[in-house]
Amino acid sequence: MRGKKKFLSAILFSMIAVLFVRCTEEAKDALDELTDTDILVKVSATQDGSEAGNSVKFNVSLQDASGDAVTNSTGAALTATAAFSGTATAADFDTDLPSTISIANGSSNTTVELAVKDDSDVEGEETLILTLSAANVGEISIGTATAKIIDNDEEEVPTSTTDISVLKDHFYHTTALTFDIGEEFITITAKDLPDHKSMYYDAEDDLYEDYDEPENADFKKNPGSIGEQNLVYKIPRYPSEASVKESTPMGSMGVAINSVSIFNQEAAPGDDILDELNTFDQYEGHPAGTEYHYHIEPVWLTQFRANADNEALVGILLDGFPVYGTHEDGVQLTNDDLNDYHGHFGVTDDFPNGIFHYHITDDLPWINGDGFYGTPGTVTN
Repeated sequence: MRGKKKFLSAILFSMIAVLFVRCTEEAKDALDELTDTDILVKVSATQDGSEAGNSVKFNVSLQDASGDAVTNSTGAALTATAAFSGTATAADFDTDLPSTISIANGSSNTTVELAVKDDSDVEGEETLILTLSAANVGEISIGTATAKIIDNDEEEVPTSTTDISVLKDHFYHTTALTFDIGEEFITITAKDLPDHKSMYYDAEDDLYEDYDEPENADFKKNPGSIGEQNLVYKIPRYPSEASVKESTPMGSMGVAINSVSIFNQEAAPGDDILDELNTFDQYEGHPAGTEYHYHIEPVWLTQFRANADNEALVGILLDGFPVYGTHEDGVQLTNDDLNDYHGHFGVTDDFPNGIFHYHITDDLPWINGDGFYGTPGTVTN
């Protein structure tokens, strides 16, 4: 049993024309009459099962070609061969799975009821498929019906003992940030002032530099400019996977090691993030108003500054999980290497026992996917 989703599926009905008949010599005439009627055997899953107490139920009934009930009047039980498949197994039931299913003489249907075993294993939703097959009675076919079995056990989200305060020394731009370690949270206070040049600095600033990339004919400077912020990030010191994942916010979702804010892959309402790419400076950042930030790979940190490393730590998101560069173990990563949240679990130089961590890739969504993997802290300005 696999998966974590728990929901009841719609009942699947399948019409089949099969019946494996056992009869006595005395019932031969009645059997011949039924055969001439073109008996149909309708198999349906009438109740999904659950470990909370619901049995799985299938109904097997005799019908004629018009869908009207047909009564077994052969004087003996009509028996079909039964096989069970799907992700559920016999071990999941307190009831033995039958190898044959019979409709008694004088009846037009029978119910197959299977009691679900309530175990403590985390198994997710399973399927049980009943397939009937038989010798000739009317037209021959094979039919199935599928029921669901719902697990009532939830996987425990482990409490992390991984301490991200070990990342403190990576945050090098100390004139623009502070890194304080508390018992449960680290607090990073950032001025959000990049230590690289940009045309978004004031023209009188020492870090001002004209944008000069002739290959980008679509470049356009946005109306913002770099201004000092007072961003206060309160981030879990011992991050762990959240049982309920949260979306990343518009605005800052993390902080880079040089004090710069990290934004998600969304543009402001009415804008297109792919158009905004043409407003990024030579180090792939731009301001929203006066808040400078990165949406994509901050190449200053991964390629251009002294000791830049495309595998090294780039920053931390609000949930406490670190963000690393575009490569790992010498290999450039793609979105296919990462989960829905744009990360994976593995060993890094900072965490030799492994940690979940995000990676930057060349393609959208660049830094983060469907939201925070862990429970986010807060950011104020």
